[in-house]
Amino acid sequence: MLRSPVSRAFVVAGCCLAAITPFFWWGSPSGHDFEFHMFSWMEVLGQWKLGIAYPRWAALAYWGYGEARCLFYPPASWTLGAALGAALPWTMVPGAYCWIALTLAGAAMYRLAREWLPIADALFAAAFYAVNPYHLLIVYWRSACAELLAAALLPLLLLCLLQIFLPKAEPGHRPTLGLSLVLAAAWLTNVPAAVMIYYATAALALVLFATGAAREFAHKRSWGPKIWGPLSRTLVWTGLAMLLGAGLASFYLLPAIYEQRWINISQVL
Repeated sequence: MLRSPVSRAFVVAGCCLAAITPFFWWGSPSGHDFEFHMFSWMEVLGQWKLGIAYPRWAALAYWGYGEARCLFYPPASWTLGAALGAALPWTMVPGAYCWIALTLAGAAMYRLAREWLPIADALFAAAFYAVNPYHLLIVYWRSACAELLAAALLPLLLLCLLQIFLPKAEPGHRPTLGLSLVLAAAWLTNVPAAVMIYYATAALALVLFATGAAREFAHKRSWGPKIWGPLSRTLVWTGLAMLLGAGLASFYLLPAIYEQRWINISQVL
């Protein structure tokens, strides 16, 4: 029954749909950030209809006073929300957004778990991660939509690092490129999550490096180029992935960093 990839996808997506079934009877919960995200999606869709592909100024924010929201807030969440608003009634958009974010998180965890676990156990891990209590807290109380979308990146981050440091075969450049894409997606999804992901990447890389070095030394009882060389290259690949990830997201990062001088950011914080 679970041998088909489609059936496994239905299992994960079904669990995530069950998590948001209260939306069908009681509507969308208005959490801490609900109005902020909902108004942002409506604003972006309105500007798309005017031909502005990448909005920067949210003219209708704060009841017409406006805000440089689209410049400083990463584009992934408001792009997805506006795209859903273009296809669905606005009453359905929050539920559809949460379902997509939870399903992506479950799919990412399934990909990570399948490296070591059989299909049934990997599906359990995926479903449990997707609808874990903290994610439900975000959905029903905090409405931190960008943070919820970033949850799909954490299993992929660990997967890419393990492929770099503990490869089943010659790693090559594919895991490094995959890690850079995950890191770029983090910047484009949620800045606090991206900062934590970068710190976590550096910390995990050092832990995996030390673990690999200790294991090799225990087997070989000596240090040599055949041990030190491959291990040091893994750190170099990780560092390059971190730089490349920031570079891929530079179209958002550089204007946001440079144009902070034009606003009074302390009043926001």
